[in-house]
Amino acid sequence: MKLLKEEILNNEKYGENLYKMEIFSPYICRNAGAGQFISVKCSREKIFDPMLRRPFSIYDIEKEFNVFSILYLVKGRGTYLLSLLKKGDTVDFIGPLGNPIAFNMNSNDYLLIGGGIGIAPLYLITKVLTSEKKNVLFIAGFKNSNFAGIEKDLLKTKAYYKIFTEDGSYGNSGLATDFIKENINKYNKYQFYCCGPVDMLKALQEIFLGKKISATAIVEQRMACGIGACMGCAIGIKNEDGEIIYKRVCKDGPSFNIMEVIFD
Repeated sequence: MKLLKEEILNNEKYGENLYKMEIFSPYICRNAGAGQFISVKCSREKIFDPMLRRPFSIYDIEKEFNVFSILYLVKGRGTYLLSLLKKGDTVDFIGPLGNPIAFNMNSNDYLLIGGGIGIAPLYLITKVLTSEKKNVLFIAGFKNSNFAGIEKDLLKTKAYYKIFTEDGSYGNSGLATDFIKENINKYNKYQFYCCGPVDMLKALQEIFLGKKISATAIVEQRMACGIGACMGCAIGIKNEDGEIIYKRVCKDGPSFNIMEVIFD
């Protein structure tokens, strides 16, 4: 983990309020893994508004070019300021943070389920698995066609994928979780990786309940420090004895067994 100031190579608009920022950083490309994130200072130099850094999953790593990227939605002042940055500007961030995914490479079949901006960490997971010649099915669910731009990235991975939109404006009409529920017996031997809104993760918990399924959730949580010091991102985890303990998403995660997470 390092505090870095690196050059922005591109800050491309992917949809309405949706951006992909590409950053030159040999250090991140050498040391980061799938599932990790960075914590970005969004405020201007010598101005502390917003004061706290913002966490963003590492979306992609292109080691041959020493370039990595993040995918983000403009939701508030911090992300609005990020969207104004141009090629040649620098971005101040800490990373890589969190723990990389510990893949079970003994398995050959993987199913990834992303909702909204929760697709961000799953894209790099897809690239890692397809590079190892694994069979990957990527299921992405959105409210509308705003995320349609990510399809051009998915095509590069050569993974199988299905895109669902709630309003039917792009891809298949309906909820990604409904597809999983209807086809769970077909995929119950797959390794699952999931990231998205709490309601989606809770729905997947219900679908997986009572089934011998290996499923990992990459948890999104508001963070203050991003390094495990403030306990601001703690979540409840049910251990093997049924006891609820608290773990920090930034330091102990961000990936957890989905069946052990208390989504309240």
